[in-house]
Amino acid sequence: MWRRVSYVLVGMSLTACAAATSSARPIAGAGRDVITAAEIVTSRVTDVYQAVSQLRPEYFRRRGATSLPTFGQPIMVYLDELPFGTAESLHNIPLDRVRLIRYLTPSEADLRWGGSHTTGAILVTTLK
Repeated sequence: MWRRVSYVLVGMSLTACAAATSSARPIAGAGRDVITAAEIVTSRVTDVYQAVSQLRPEYFRRRGATSLPTFGQPIMVYLDELPFGTAESLHNIPLDRVRLIRYLTPSEADLRWGGSHTTGAILVTTLK
C-alpha cells in the first residue's frame, strides 16, 4: 500500500516540477517577434518603451496587410492579455516585472482580441 502511495506522490511531484519549469523556458523559434527578460537585462534600458525602441524598433514601424503605411492608427499595447493603451503606455510598465514582450501581426491581434489592429499589437507578459 505504501509503495503505491509513494509512486503516486513521486509522479505528482514530477508533474508539478515539469509544469512549473515550462513557463521559464526560452521561447524556441520566436525570432524577432519576442523580446525576453534576459535581452532586456543585458540591454541596460530604463523602461519598456526604451527596450522596444532599442531592441526591436520595427515593432513601432510595422505596416498593415496591404504593405501601405497605416497613418493615424497607433499600435495597441496589451498587458497580460488586457488592453493597456498605445505605445506611449509602455513607459508605465515596471521593467523588473516584464517576462517577455511579443509583437503580434494584425491578423494575430484581430483573432485574439477582435476589432481592427491594422498595425498589429504589442503584448507584454509580466511575472505573476
